[in-house]
Amino acid sequence: MADDNRNLEQELAQALKELANTQAELKDAHAEIKDVHAELKDAHAEIKEKDAELKDKDAAIDDLHSTIDGLHNMAESFFTINTTESMLDEAFNTIKSLKIQMIEWTSGPELSFTQRRILQGASQRRYGFIDEISDVMGSNPQFIPSNIIDSEYKEDIRKFEIIRNINIALKQILRKTEDIQLVMADNLYRQALSYYGVVRDAALRRVEGAQVLFNQLREFFRNRRNKRFDEQPTEAKALKDARALLHGHKDGEIIIENERPHLVGGKHLIVDETHKDRIEERLTVND
Repeated sequence: MADDNRNLEQELAQALKELANTQAELKDAHAEIKDVHAELKDAHAEIKEKDAELKDKDAAIDDLHSTIDGLHNMAESFFTINTTESMLDEAFNTIKSLKIQMIEWTSGPELSFTQRRILQGASQRRYGFIDEISDVMGSNPQFIPSNIIDSEYKEDIRKFEIIRNINIALKQILRKTEDIQLVMADNLYRQALSYYGVVRDAALRRVEGAQVLFNQLREFFRNRRNKRFDEQPTEAKALKDARALLHGHKDGEIIIENERPHLVGGKHLIVDETHKDRIEERLTVND
């Protein structure tokens, strides 16, 4: 009997010990669950913050799109073209005829870049000086050099004034046509994008014939690493062209203008015009 009681007490003590261990494990598990719950709560708060940031960014993007659309509409309202294709053709033919006349009025090749830099256009001070000399020359003809004829000099001044007025008018026309061209190009490009979007959606929906058009049009949006035609010459290229000129392997000229550094960095200009149809300039600043 005593042995049975002793065994029962041992089993009860073992059961209590296992129960205590189970309670400790449940307590640890509860603590872990509590920690996981806190982490989930923090993650939920971060998600809410990011969602709010995304909403703010979406709102900012919508505002930007609205601003851009407003600028587009404003530009189109400012540059409404009330004309026809035949009227534009007539204006183009008139300008082309004027160009032909200007070529007939002059002789010799066009001025090079260097010549244009040397022959700087007359400033307002030079205009006044030219007019003053004309007036003084008429009242004091005894000082006129032998290579100047008073009547021809005054006639050249009148011609010069007409040419200057033509130049101003052409610059005004050029500015207006460039503005109209920019607005029309933007409007046409947006219409083209609209058509491209319809073709793209049709290709995604597997509409017959849409995929071929989409493949053809999306080539314009691929990144291409073609060399730019207006790429500025590097120093190595300028040195290479200079050696070619020195050895007579190329025609043309290279002009280097340098300004010594003062308190801030100096600068030098390289004009590379070696047997090409364009003039390349490279402006660098010395630190």
